[in-house]
Amino acid sequence: MESMQRWTLKWAHGEATAQSLGGMLAPVQFDLGGGRTVSPLYVAPWGDDVRWPGLLRALRGEWPCLPFGTVAAPAGLPPGFETRNATDTWIHGYGANHMWRLVEKAAHRLTLRVDYPPEGEIESLERTIEVAPDAPALIVSLTVHTRKDVVLPFALHPTFAIPDEGIEVLACPHQAIHSYPVPPEPGVSRALPNQTFASLKELATATGLMDVTRLPLSENTEELLQIAGCRPPFVLRYSAQQADVLLDWNPDELPDALLWISNGGRTYAPWSGRNFALGVEPAQSFFDLGRVVVPPADHPLAGRTGLAFRAGMPRTISYRLSARPV
Repeated sequence: MESMQRWTLKWAHGEATAQSLGGMLAPVQFDLGGGRTVSPLYVAPWGDDVRWPGLLRALRGEWPCLPFGTVAAPAGLPPGFETRNATDTWIHGYGANHMWRLVEKAAHRLTLRVDYPPEGEIESLERTIEVAPDAPALIVSLTVHTRKDVVLPFALHPTFAIPDEGIEVLACPHQAIHSYPVPPEPGVSRALPNQTFASLKELATATGLMDVTRLPLSENTEELLQIAGCRPPFVLRYSAQQADVLLDWNPDELPDALLWISNGGRTYAPWSGRNFALGVEPAQSFFDLGRVVVPPADHPLAGRTGLAFRAGMPRTISYRLSARPV
């Protein structure tokens, strides 16, 4: 079992820690002045537990997923959906489940790298986390090196903490909201599957409309939604801390935001009914199913097949996480 390493950046406006597993970023504390702080990124309630495999061992915060998504198609897909086999067994990709090494640590910057197995299309990922010296903000970039030309589903995986006092999901201007093709957690998830909605305030369920703009929800559930045409920044309001937290990225590369609403609905270990988190995942993918499901050609998200990578031509994806007082 490889030992975990963690590295911390400190600056006038905060503190940020990255770990070797998955290159995951968390915890992060932003200082807003006047003694006010906000720590927006999630850390799984079980902490670092070597009993759990891969990314589950120390799940937290934000990390890149390449290729993004699950490796087994769900049961009960609607007519017209086709299934296929994933080319590996790593949920959210090899890099999410293995240790990254430190390439450089400077006063305001960390660079981490993970090498992929030699037989695959991806050669390596390099990730730089840099502080904005004059603001409570982090600029993160991911450079992808591939051995072959390939199109792969890709997403970033920022996961936000939901404190007991709650958060408000101000979200982003968007085109439409799509629900998962099947209930993400059978018997638990509430949004009607394979539907299109206009607003996060009015998701259709079997018992009426559900508003997911204020979390936590009163009823336990697990939801996966894809916000198509999300125009960043995506904004969360931590009212108790009088802070807005903003996630910004290039929508020309990553046109949508997947929402993972974990609201105590997974009763099995390690979640054990105690997991409350919000994933806001900028993506070029069909939900987290791009590796194992092909939607019908007339599905609104049928064109979300992934990002194109060219052999010998590194591609860099950058994004920003910040906070501001309200």
